[in-house]
Order: sequence, then structure tokens, then C-alpha cells
Amino acid sequence: MSGPWVGGQPMTEHPLTDDFCYQIAELWPPEDDAEKDNMRSAADWQLEQVMKWLDENLSNYTDDDYLGDLSPLYKLESDLNKAMRPTTTQENS
Repeated sequence: MSGPWVGGQPMTEHPLTDDFCYQIAELWPPEDDAEKDNMRSAADWQLEQVMKWLDENLSNYTDDDYLGDLSPLYKLESDLNKAMRPTTTQENS
């Protein structure tokens, strides 16, 4: 796994700090470094999926000033949420 990058440079410290891990998992706090590393790996994987989706789909959107057949930019957030968190209803439609 390549790890997170910022501005073309590898990050030296993950943005999901120990404190954030404890805040996220307030009811079942991570007990050791392996659990926190698993949370960080999951966050990195999710970000990779978002970036892949954007790479494949961003060209389908435009700003509100364009008069073409593309989806308006304001729909991007909703469509991205559907792609990243599909529900049974969305999968069946």
C-alpha cells in the first residue's frame, strides 16, 4: 500500500491521529496500535476509492454556467455519496 500523500509528497504522520481514532470509536476504543493502524488503513482505502471514482466520473459534471448535457456540479456530492455508500434501495434502482 502506497500510503497517503499531500502535495505530491508522502505524509510523515497520518491525519487520523490516535486522538481521532478514540473520538471515532468512542464506544469501543482501539486497544492497541494494530487497531489504530487498521482504522488508518481503512481510511486510506476509502480515500483511494473516492479518488478512483472522481477520476472516472468527474468529467461527467460541469458548473452551472455550462449549457451542455452534463450533470450540474452541485449533484457531485450526492452522486459520490451514493457511489461510496450504496443502500439496498439504490442498488435495486
